[in-house]
Amino acid sequence: MILTCPLRFVIARYLWFVGFFLVWWGCVCSAPAEPPRFHEDGFLLIEGRPRLILGCYELPKEEETLKQLAENGFNLVRVSNRAELDRVGKHGMFGWQCLNVALDENDPAGRKRIAEVINASKNHPSLLVWELPDEALWNVWYRWLPWAVHERFAALRKQIGSDTKASSEEKQKRLALVQRAEDRARRGLWSESDAICDQLWKQLGVADPRPDAKLSLCPAKSTALAQRMARGCDYLRSLDSNHVVWLNHAPRNSIASLQRFNAAVDAAGCDIYPVPLGSNGHSDLSDRTLSSVGAYTERMARGAPGKAVWMVLQGFGWRDLNKGPQNHPDPNHGRRPRWHETRFMAYDALMHGAGAILYWGTSYIEKDSPLWTDLMRIGRELRALEPGLVGKRPDREPVAVADESYGSIDPEDGPRLRLRRAGDDWVLIALNRRSQPVAFTVSELPAELEGKALYRLGSDEAVQVEKTQFHDGLPSWGVQVYATSRRFEPKAQK
Repeated sequence: MILTCPLRFVIARYLWFVGFFLVWWGCVCSAPAEPPRFHEDGFLLIEGRPRLILGCYELPKEEETLKQLAENGFNLVRVSNRAELDRVGKHGMFGWQCLNVALDENDPAGRKRIAEVINASKNHPSLLVWELPDEALWNVWYRWLPWAVHERFAALRKQIGSDTKASSEEKQKRLALVQRAEDRARRGLWSESDAICDQLWKQLGVADPRPDAKLSLCPAKSTALAQRMARGCDYLRSLDSNHVVWLNHAPRNSIASLQRFNAAVDAAGCDIYPVPLGSNGHSDLSDRTLSSVGAYTERMARGAPGKAVWMVLQGFGWRDLNKGPQNHPDPNHGRRPRWHETRFMAYDALMHGAGAILYWGTSYIEKDSPLWTDLMRIGRELRALEPGLVGKRPDREPVAVADESYGSIDPEDGPRLRLRRAGDDWVLIALNRRSQPVAFTVSELPAELEGKALYRLGSDEAVQVEKTQFHDGLPSWGVQVYATSRRFEPKAQK
């Protein structure tokens, strides 16, 4: 049939419109979802709602243990492949997967390696997070430390002593140089120490067995690695912009270096395991107590400005990791955290800005142990409290003033406070970061709380707000949650 020109024109326009619509619809359907965003307090938005992330590095082999994690408030577990994402998804949890993104400028093999991992998992509904290499910045330094500060000096002395051609006088001069190099290393003068050692190896006619193991080279090495990881993150996001990119650090390194590494990620934090207090050296701050958790949370926030802070806390005892503490005569040496310590560390991280808490080391502990029971207990408690944690900020935070006491406590050393509104209710958390008990007065509470009772959750007590204030006390390392409703208490365990 021969069509008239006007009719052909109409049909052509119609077909063009249908084709355009199909292309547009295909683009809409295939477009990636909106990238994850974070709540004002650093909590991840999932389906538009701020959520507290509670994670576990261990993916239990037993399905019943995995179910137990989910039932006790945990919602994130580390996985290594799509099949494991299937496992956690069956329990309503998410998975995070590790990915080495360090990428050279011209690195097709590296791009292929990254793409294979991403493409295998990126469309799985249970994938939530890509984690970059653990403690990448610290390992730039740490891998060389034993050699740079101890072993190379012993190796030089041994080489000097075995030199049969050198005179006694030459040996003494060289040993003096070793002493000078060691002194420079003790004083942190890495370039001077390295230069002296280079001179000695040359005099001995022996090649330096570890020429790259110099701490003076580490700043440049760390900068180069940060650049390679940033390049890899750019490539990661070109393949998948829908998931969080997270980087965990050691409790070490400068703010400037942390900022370089964190520039390309969405969330950053560190692991900190201070129990037993002051003896394990995991914190190198002046604060080696439980409150070092909050101190490092603040430090990580400074090292990742504008980013979410995710903290890794202690799910083990140091005795569980090596034989040294196991054989120590003091039963407290290397012991596992107790309930009040586990609880304090979790709240200390949250009260200093953490939006996620993840536990490392549970693979070393028994699943009928007190510590595992405590981790399940804190999971239930925090999940029940979640609406109050992610709630709306007040116009101004209340103030806590400490009473006079026997300790080195001044009025401004009252508990740290955090007040949030959840629907029609209010939740106030008070955290005592001191090793002594403290009595205190909370003031400047919102006017609408006037005359109301605030339940002390976890107890049968309440405090009464009068003249926008109340008086209470906390034990050492104590945490108290107050609320206008008991709905924020965890349900009794079945």
